[in-house]
Amino acid sequence: MYKFKSEVNKIDDVYRIKIDVPFAVKFVCLYLFKLNDQYILIDAGLNMGNWSKLFFKALNDINIRIEDINYCFITHLHLDHIGLVKTLKRKNPNMKIVMNDITHKILRWETHDSSLEELKTEAKKVANLMIKYGISEEQGKRVVQFFTFWPRLLRYQKPDVIVRDNDTFLDDLEVIWTPGHSFGHTAIFNAKKKYLFSGDHILSRITPHIGNFLIPNTLKDEYEKYDFNNILDHYLNSLDRIDKLNAKIIFPAHQDIIYNPHERILEIKKHHENRLAEISNLIKEKPKTPFEISQIHFGTDLDEINSFMALSEILGHLLFLENLGKIDKFEKSGKIYYKS
Repeated sequence: MYKFKSEVNKIDDVYRIKIDVPFAVKFVCLYLFKLNDQYILIDAGLNMGNWSKLFFKALNDINIRIEDINYCFITHLHLDHIGLVKTLKRKNPNMKIVMNDITHKILRWETHDSSLEELKTEAKKVANLMIKYGISEEQGKRVVQFFTFWPRLLRYQKPDVIVRDNDTFLDDLEVIWTPGHSFGHTAIFNAKKKYLFSGDHILSRITPHIGNFLIPNTLKDEYEKYDFNNILDHYLNSLDRIDKLNAKIIFPAHQDIIYNPHERILEIKKHHENRLAEISNLIKEKPKTPFEISQIHFGTDLDEINSFMALSEILGHLLFLENLGKIDKFEKSGKIYYKS
């Protein structure tokens, strides 16, 4: 069993509950604050090891009971952000779980038995495309396994409150849809305090993974005006939206509190500009498959999951460049190549 450590501190009037995770990001931060006599918790953490015990101990340390928390807002459906949602709801049935409509529909789709065949079909489509992008057929089979296995680790919880982009919540909280790291990813902005709770959208030292998602066909139909392939474009547009808010402090789900939001957003945008330029240069002299580009850009000593994520990240940038008309692709011997 994993044994995690926890730490609680207070930044202005916001409690940060920081607990270890066995991932590259090292720890997850949940935030708890009071607004209009209501306690709001940002995210539901991880359901693993002694994580839940540490979370409830942290609440006890600050003399707040789980029964005191009125709302839990879920930024996105990854395991380290939604893990304890059913536990929290069971311990406090009066707590209202708040989710973006997109996050809820994807969560319901991925966790419902009736969706399994559609999930497999969509996963096979992605795997077949990845094989054309350069991975082996054996790796393609494991892509299907990945996309069909990890949703089993999720636990469905029906939200009490559904929110959408540009909604206002409890008068002072603005809902901002920030697709990129997850298609339903949502940030919360406290307009009065100028605090942004960014989830994984903006982190202090690294940039979140921008990649490909499985999207249910019903959601594709509902959001048909959005390009589900050009995720990086959604992400960069979201950064611009947030920059215009002139936030005072950004509270991210991992790493350090961000006290220079504008400068950090510029750094992230510059990072992606550099990566786009590097990828363009790699395919100037000789066309390459996306997988070849990912191996040159990220190296060949990655484990299989990180190798797939590297390919996914490269694809996000290639599709962005292709959409701008800066690169072209062609198919040869069953593989897709890109050239600039």
